[in-house]
Amino acid sequence: MNGLAQDIRYAVRQLLKSSGFAAVVVFSLALGIAANSTIFSVLNAVLYRPMAYDHPERLVAIWETKPEHPDSTQPPPIAEMNDWKNQNHVFEDIALTSETEASTLSGLGEAEPIRVQDVTPNFFGLLGVKPAMGRIFRPEEMQDLAQTVVISNSFWKRKFNSDPNVLGKTFNIQGVVSTVVGVMPAGFAPFYGDRIDLWQPINAESTRYSERLDHWLMPVARLKPDVTVAQAQLEMNMIARRVELAYPATNKGVGKKVVPLHQELFGWAGKALYPLFGAVAFVLLIACVNVANLLQSRTEVRRKEYALRAALGSGRRRLIQQLLAESGLLALLGGGLGVILTFSGIALFRNLARDFPNAGNISVDAQVLLFTLGVSILTAILFGLAPALQASRPDLTLVLRQSEGRTSIASRGYARHLLAISEVALAMVLLIGAGLMINTMLRLHRVDPGFDSKNVTTMAVQLPEGGKYLVRVPGGDMEKPLPLVTTFYHRLLERVATLPGVESAGIISKLPTRGSEVFTFSILGHPAPPEKGFYAGFAEVSPSLFATLRIPLRKGRYLDEHDTQSMPWSVIINETFARHYFPNEDSIGQRVLLRYEPYDVNEERPRQIVGIVGDVRHFGLGQPVPPFIYASYLQQPVVFPGGAVAAHLDQSLVVRTAPGLSGRQADLATAAKKAVTELDPDQPVTDFMTMDQVLAESIGDTRFYMSLLGLFAGIAVLLAVVGIYGVMSYFVSERTHEIGIRVALGALPSDVLSLVGKLGLKLTLIGVAIGVGLAIGLTRLIAGFLVGVKPTDPVTYAVVAAGLMGVALLACYIPARRATRVDPMVALRYE
Repeated sequence: MNGLAQDIRYAVRQLLKSSGFAAVVVFSLALGIAANSTIFSVLNAVLYRPMAYDHPERLVAIWETKPEHPDSTQPPPIAEMNDWKNQNHVFEDIALTSETEASTLSGLGEAEPIRVQDVTPNFFGLLGVKPAMGRIFRPEEMQDLAQTVVISNSFWKRKFNSDPNVLGKTFNIQGVVSTVVGVMPAGFAPFYGDRIDLWQPINAESTRYSERLDHWLMPVARLKPDVTVAQAQLEMNMIARRVELAYPATNKGVGKKVVPLHQELFGWAGKALYPLFGAVAFVLLIACVNVANLLQSRTEVRRKEYALRAALGSGRRRLIQQLLAESGLLALLGGGLGVILTFSGIALFRNLARDFPNAGNISVDAQVLLFTLGVSILTAILFGLAPALQASRPDLTLVLRQSEGRTSIASRGYARHLLAISEVALAMVLLIGAGLMINTMLRLHRVDPGFDSKNVTTMAVQLPEGGKYLVRVPGGDMEKPLPLVTTFYHRLLERVATLPGVESAGIISKLPTRGSEVFTFSILGHPAPPEKGFYAGFAEVSPSLFATLRIPLRKGRYLDEHDTQSMPWSVIINETFARHYFPNEDSIGQRVLLRYEPYDVNEERPRQIVGIVGDVRHFGLGQPVPPFIYASYLQQPVVFPGGAVAAHLDQSLVVRTAPGLSGRQADLATAAKKAVTELDPDQPVTDFMTMDQVLAESIGDTRFYMSLLGLFAGIAVLLAVVGIYGVMSYFVSERTHEIGIRVALGALPSDVLSLVGKLGLKLTLIGVAIGVGLAIGLTRLIAGFLVGVKPTDPVTYAVVAAGLMGVALLACYIPARRATRVDPMVALRYE
């Protein structure tokens, strides 16, 4: 131990004497370690850290599968949970929960949007979480004209000022009177870390769900102790067959799939994060190679010192120990600075990722610190071992006879060249990955969305599923919108269209690029569709939407104000629909009958195709355009199954303004909000954005990936350039004597430049070639993020290779330029 302490003290003195060298090494390592620690902290928060519930490893999700789509899943009917609870022997309990949903709060001042989650009363008990105040739901409680709610701790603080007497307070949620019965503890927000304001009760035993046609709640179950997921799957397979016999109309061929809850919620994130983890590992490798190169140069300079120590009796083990102490100290300093930089890395990740699951829980905790320590130790071994082994075997006769300036041995020069080649190759891989993502972004920006987004502003209006807009039909899960829904939107469009600077206004149930409802349908007078049905995207719109978004008409006519409930129902289709379903006949005049899946309910009337419009990218700029149907909000069913009525109640207002008003969106938002308030004081306006922002949002994942890969590639290139510069500088210093002789014999500056440049070009070309080979195999990991670009795109490879060679040659130029200024007389006296 005394020897180790002595080596550490000596290492500190040596590094203080070479503070510039130490600073470069520590900063290089800190960049690589911080990048790794940042991505690991994300992986830790999303994939590795156990969920904050009692025995989370025993929590599973249960899904429904169908024979025609065995690999896809959907939620089972709500009432089926009771069958499972009565027949299984592997679960302690089963509860139901929805995804986080947008809703509307009124009765506590100005109406505002909130985030809610629907759960069965046993949900909190299944997770093993108790309220901080009050109680959870009782079994008989459910959503109705009045309901109980449990609020989150943050909502309690924000809306009630942490009032200890909050229990019993009431307000309206979507027009339903809601009474607070409990407050959950701080930090409780299942399941994605999203903000949740409150929970509403669902009663699975209600007759409302007896038709078994509702599929929108996720079952969560807790396994009994010592029961495995495989055993639960076997049990659910048997239950599925029994339920199929009891309810053949809804459960024919329907299977069940049991998945660990953590895997179900976050398993997808690995596909996005592990390629990034590989990228930062490359950054760290480049940093280690760079530092190894610097240490090797330092070893050459100190070779006489090592030889003297060996001559005085210092053993090989002691020399290695002393050098590894220096390497370890550098690595630990780099790790310490890396931890500090990790905080900035996490903040940058959150800013780029925005709504990434559990982004709020990403932090530097004990696991991240332990990982950083492990990485620091590993880097010390990676960059320090080879120079230490090399320095521990000095040729005493050769070294002691050589001067301080001439200690190089050819094999060590080759080793240094190999390190430089490795840096270029690794940087090449990262640059190609970033280049492919940049190429994808450029292509996405050139994609025609199918409409004119300039000078268009959007905002969301969500009418409540209760009160004056909707009634539930007795005897099943059917909902009837009242005429006031149509009246509200008709008057809203009239008012907004008359606002100063507004050219036109329309509504659509879901904005382009944000997806849409998908309907199955049949074509009247044509052969019956296959078992899986014909499929098409669907949007409910106002007739004015096409003019507002300037969607071009290809054939027939647009929808208009005469397409009312009393007239024959009409629809507009896109060009893809016409090509796909009517390849050899005219689609105008054909009639389609839409069907609500998975409710197995047909619309009450067929709809006639009256026009064909251009294709619009409803599912994203990078996604193919599917067949699509547009129907007027004035022509909708009297009743809707399940939650399908949401597409009729929830609309996005789309407003086109005059070109000169592009900077006055805030004024338009205020005016539109006033128009809504005049129609309904309890109705908020949310999600205010320009259409250009909506388009940018649709490629947010691609931009996020491109930004991170570009950042990592930039760090890699910086480190590689430093490495190449170091190699070429050492090459020039080692061959100063030779260069002086060449100049004395008449060599021109261009000849000296060529001598140095050829070596730099040779090393770079070899590194680029190796990097291309590696990239061809590794870029397939990001193929899912590429749009219109192949992982082996030759243009991207060529541009990146040319750019990297240019940067590398620039790094060679400074040492080469210095070599041309060598004074022959000085060089000849170099010995």
